[in-house]
Amino acid sequence: MSRQELVAAATAAGIAKASSTKSADLEAALKKMKVTKKESSGKRGRPTVEGSARQARLAARAARAASNGGVVKRGRPSTKK
Repeated sequence: MSRQELVAAATAAGIAKASSTKSADLEAALKKMKVTKKESSGKRGRPTVEGSARQARLAARAARAASNGGVVKRGRPSTKK
């Protein structure tokens, strides 16, 4: 890998001051990042429980939105003066 490619890869990986860092250090840092970086499934956070009350509320809200053209009004209606 040439110096320019190495600097571009390091900059894309988020390594600060990649242009002023030695090539050997950049190669080591990129190799370390590839080893520690694992494949993500795309889902983050707490897993969903299908039978929970919150999931039932979300499903009901989605059903109301689908039947109402994608709009769910919330809260008290405003009073006209």
